[in-house]
Formats: sequence, structure tokens, C-alpha cells
Amino acid sequence: MRGRVHCIGAVAGALLALLAAGPVAAGAVAESSVDDASLLYLSSNDWERQSETRKVALAADFMRIFCTDQTMSAISLADCLDRDKANGALFERAMACVSALSTGR
Repeated sequence: MRGRVHCIGAVAGALLALLAAGPVAAGAVAESSVDDASLLYLSSNDWERQSETRKVALAADFMRIFCTDQTMSAISLADCLDRDKANGALFERAMACVSALSTGR
């Protein structure tokens, strides 16, 4: 439970930072290549086009930023995103995967 509270707090802080940097971040994303993208900015189609190694790297980066509970492996998150074909933003799917994996579902 404590890890989940830390994860939620980290997400809230990161989202506030993103809101504050809104237009600047949007411009930076437009200038960056797909190789420099984070999971936050990828579409489901972009995710599908990534190599397995890149997916794990993106998952690890996501977990480093948005979740302070590092007991879950990045491979587990990447696998969950590969299995979860639900519609919606990849960020939301990643948050659902982190939540499900941290509760053991």
C-alpha cells in the first residue's frame, strides 16, 4: 500500500510539472524524434512499432519517473502493455498496468 501511495504522489507531482511546462513540452516533443520519445508521448501504434529492447527501456523510464516502487520489473510493464490492447492513451494503459501488477492481479 505504501508503494502505491508513493506512486500516486509521484504521478501527481509529474503531472503538475507537465501542466506547468505545457507549451514548452509540446514544442520539444514536436522537435524530437521517435527514438527520443517517452512512453508518455507514444500512441498505441508507436508502441507497437518499437523493438522489444526499446519497449523495456521506455517502460523503465516510465517507472523511474512515475513510480517510486521499483519492485516491479520494466519487462513486466512492457509485457502488460503488449497484452493490453485496450483503446486509450498509452500513458493511461501504463498506469493501469502498474496498478494491476503492484496489487498482484
